[in-house]
Amino acid sequence: MDSEDFRVLVVCTGNINRSALAAALLRTWADWYLPPEVAAHVVVTSAGLAAPAGRPMRSRTRVIAERLGTDGRAHRSAQIDEAAIRAADLVLTADVAHRDGVLGMVPSKLRSTFTIREAGGIAARLGAVPAPASAADLRTRIVAFSRRRELGAADDGDITDPQGRGDDAYRAMAGEEVPPLTSIAASLFGMPKAEVDAVLATVADPEAFSFEGLERREAPGGATSGAAPTERRRRWFGRRDT
Repeated sequence: MDSEDFRVLVVCTGNINRSALAAALLRTWADWYLPPEVAAHVVVTSAGLAAPAGRPMRSRTRVIAERLGTDGRAHRSAQIDEAAIRAADLVLTADVAHRDGVLGMVPSKLRSTFTIREAGGIAARLGAVPAPASAADLRTRIVAFSRRRELGAADDGDITDPQGRGDDAYRAMAGEEVPPLTSIAASLFGMPKAEVDAVLATVADPEAFSFEGLERREAPGGATSGAAPTERRRRWFGRRDT
C-alpha cells in the first residue's frame, strides 16, 4: 500500500447495490474533478459485512450508475476485513448498523467512519471548497468532518436496501444515497456546483432510470443475459477532458 494514497472504503451488507454504487460514483468523480496528480493517489473500494464474494453489481443499480456517468460492469463484491478498515482514511457506510459493525471490528476508526448521509450532512454544512492539492489535504478535510460531527446529526440514517425488491426501491436508494455523495464530492474533490445540481436533478426525476426488461433478463447472482452492454459515455455534463 502506498502511504501517500488517500483511501475511501464504502460498506453495506452484500456489496452489490448501495456500497457498489457509491464507490463507483466516488471513484469516477475523484478522477474527473481532482487534479490528476492527486487523483492518482485516491483509492476507492467497497465491501460488505455479509457479502457473497465475486458477485456483480445488480443490474438495476448498474443502470443507475450508467445514467449518472459511471460504469459498474467491473464490480465484484468482496467481504470486509479488518485490514481494509484499518487502511482506510475515510469509511462510509450505508446505514447505522453498518457503521456499528465497522467500529465493532476496529473501534479506533471512530473519527473517520460515518454513514453516507451523516458525512453528506457535514459536508453540505461545511460547504464546497476548492479541489485539494494533495492526499494530505484530503486527510485534513476528514479531520474537519470529525470535529464537526454534530453538523451531520440531523441527516444521519439509513439508505434503503433495494435487494429483492422492486423498481421503486432502487429509485429510493438513488434518491437517498446520491445527494449526500455529491455533497461529499464537492467538499473533498471540488465537484462543481453546476454538476452537483445536474446530478440532483437527475435523481429527482422519476423517469430518469428505466429498468424495462431487466426482470426477465437478470439471472441469479445479478448477471444478465443477452448482448454485452454498450460502452458508457465518457462525458457527464462539464467533465474536464484530460
